[in-house]
Amino acid sequence: MSDLYIDLSGDLLVTGYGDLALATDSTTRDVQQIYIRLMTEPGDFFIYPGLGTDLGVLYGMPQSPETGDMGKRLIRAALEREGVFNNRQITIEAVPTSADSVRFDVYLTGNYSEPTVLSITQDLGA
Repeated sequence: MSDLYIDLSGDLLVTGYGDLALATDSTTRDVQQIYIRLMTEPGDFFIYPGLGTDLGVLYGMPQSPETGDMGKRLIRAALEREGVFNNRQITIEAVPTSADSVRFDVYLTGNYSEPTVLSITQDLGA
């Protein structure tokens, strides 16, 4: 079963024929499922109250390994909560990008030859 194709800005993609595009390959579906969880906060979708990651709690925290570890725990909990990625290896790295931001790299390994890699940067406001 295919999902509607949502681009990285969160918009539905329309084909050249004016139809809604479908995400037909497993890598695109994985990317969409991960970004939906990383770019929303719990409670954003009324019918899916547990969907999302509350990375906003990191705002105001110092740029430190402990802050990175907390962000990794939040991301892992969001990706494992619903069982969408069962039987898949998830690796998360926290990469300091400046004094007030950290990038989280998410690696999803499964039945593919190469892992799916996604990144999200969180402002710490420090």
